[in-house]
Amino acid sequence: MIRKRESKKAKNGYVYEVIIKYKDFSGNQKRISKSGFVRKIDAERYADETLSKIKENMHLKTEKHTFDDIFQLYIINDPFTKESTKYVRNSVYNKHLKDTMGKCDISKIDYEYIQNTLNEFAKNNTKQTIENIYKIINGVFTFAYNNNYISRKPYVKLKLNGIKTQSKKKTITLEEFNMLIDRYKHPRKDKILENDNYIVALYIGLYTGIRISECLGLKREDVDLQKNIISINKQIQRVGTEIKETTLKSDASYRSLPVSNELHDILEKHFKKYPESEYVVFDKDMNYMKSEKLRKSLARSCEKLGITFNYHMLRHMFITQLYNKGVDIKVAQSLAGHSSYQTTADIYTELDQEKTVNFNTSNLYN
Repeated sequence: MIRKRESKKAKNGYVYEVIIKYKDFSGNQKRISKSGFVRKIDAERYADETLSKIKENMHLKTEKHTFDDIFQLYIINDPFTKESTKYVRNSVYNKHLKDTMGKCDISKIDYEYIQNTLNEFAKNNTKQTIENIYKIINGVFTFAYNNNYISRKPYVKLKLNGIKTQSKKKTITLEEFNMLIDRYKHPRKDKILENDNYIVALYIGLYTGIRISECLGLKREDVDLQKNIISINKQIQRVGTEIKETTLKSDASYRSLPVSNELHDILEKHFKKYPESEYVVFDKDMNYMKSEKLRKSLARSCEKLGITFNYHMLRHMFITQLYNKGVDIKVAQSLAGHSSYQTTADIYTELDQEKTVNFNTSNLYN
């Protein structure tokens, strides 16, 4: 509402006053008024701008919330983030953001503050760490926007820097792989069962490229040696302090993979030798094997052999072989269970670049 009010100071004896009444998100009656407008058009402009702001923020929750308040809600309630991911993000948050951004009113945090915070972290952390911090920030602001705690995200794009690290070895040679297998083939009597399962886990990784959590989640019912198909439909991983069977990383992770002749023979012998466990890879109690145990054993063996290796290298080795055999990127993406085409394409591009660098032009025109 716009009305005239008497004013002794005004030349024409009156000014315009704007009065706006509305109900907030909680249904409480609110009133905004401002007087002193000499021209009616100025009062109308103010009224339009104010009403626009009210409509924009009408749906917002009115209580003050810190970034930490929203993070705690996000980490418990966000439906788009896996439990295992939440556990990792909670750890990163407590280390880097809880005592800094966590104390700020989330509605007052702007682009400049976020970018400066990331820049400060980048001075002493790798780019990978900065990317993990960004994922938390982005997750919290997306959750806050979706649940009416803020009217908009305070940024469109952020620059992520970080300390450059030397590129790590991503794969091993078949010779190194066979050295590792040979080491496990001659155990003490009390280590035969464990070593047999380490060997099977390594061969599964070599011939399928599946993740360690997917390998340890395999049950015999998932392996069809008649049709030579392995179904990837669950995983064993740590969620908080608990290790348990969980759903997979993404919808793309659910897949059926072909069993090679070599892997078929290895699994067939393994199942005949150990018919007791429902799991393909298992521990002495015939239950699933924990990834920490497999990783520690591999680390000890590789240290003694003088080679650098982790289970994920088998995944990169598998995709590299698909590339070398000319397998289409979309097929490789499906076999690897990558949710993003770009993830597989990046690996193929990197391998293309390596081939370009190593290309010998000496006999190009001969």
